[in-house]
Formats: sequence, structure tokens, C-alpha cells
Amino acid sequence: MDDDIDRANDYTQYITDVAIHNASHEAHKIVNSTGQCIWCGDKIKDEKRWCSIECRDEYQRYKK
Repeated sequence: MDDDIDRANDYTQYITDVAIHNASHEAHKIVNSTGQCIWCGDKIKDEKRWCSIECRDEYQRYKK
């Protein structure tokens, strides 16, 4: 028979698993269809979000 601690641990593990799953899938859904870098505004091809690694890194530092 499960006690309260076992049920709490199971629930915590479930929430953690769901959060990891959602985080890994949502990161791939974000696209940029504006044709511009979302940080500096330079023109870009495809549906990339940034024009360079530097813009991406600066954007991520700013967001934190």
C-alpha cells in the first residue's frame, strides 16, 4: 500500500517528466516567418530566428 510520501514522489516525478517533454517539444515549434532576425532586425533566409550565433547568444542573455 502506498503512503503519502510515495504518492507525492510519484506525482513530482510525473510533473517533472511532463515539463521535460513540453520543454523539448516547444523549443522546436518556435519559428520566425518575418524574414528578419528577432534580435537585430537584419534580413535572414528561411524561418530562422537569428541571423548569427552572436545574436542568438545576446538575445538569450538578455532574456535571462
